[in-house]
Amino acid sequence: MAERKNFLVKYVDVQQLHSVDFMKIWSYYDKDGSGFLDRKELDNFLVDLMGCKGKEITEKKLTEFRDSVLETVDTNKDGKVELGEFANLLPIEENFLRKFPSRKKLSRQNFDEIFKHYDPDGNNFIEGKELLALIRDIMTKTDQSVTLQDVHDYREAVMRVFDKNDDGRLSRKELGLLLSVDDK
Repeated sequence: MAERKNFLVKYVDVQQLHSVDFMKIWSYYDKDGSGFLDRKELDNFLVDLMGCKGKEITEKKLTEFRDSVLETVDTNKDGKVELGEFANLLPIEENFLRKFPSRKKLSRQNFDEIFKHYDPDGNNFIEGKELLALIRDIMTKTDQSVTLQDVHDYREAVMRVFDKNDDGRLSRKELGLLLSVDDK
């Protein structure tokens, strides 16, 4: 196997992945942005995963591991791993938004907690992978399985309605409109 940098090394000691990190990992391995990991992309992920665990990587072991993973997570049996299926491979945190009541206005304190969670870089905007993680969590809060295309479609709709200055990211005020913050 050719030597290349192991993208997963920085996540080795993480008990549960932050949803933003999950989306970073997904995006790294879904090289072509197709919304699923094909065989080569899945193999790259599995090689890195086995490498993090210090396992010897042979073609035979990789094939066995891939077959086992596909048998376990490929629910539609298409030989590819979709975003929702990928979530079953990694120790991702429980959906952060489930902590908060549905269909009620959020308190300012709850909103601040949500904003801080999805803005781990602290730049006061939800953007890029942060935004994808937030959208994925909004969509999966009710246990529905989503594809990457679903996430991108919802993101586009959210941005059309709530990105008031068309900068491609959500400010605190814009996210407040999306999540119905109670300013009382």
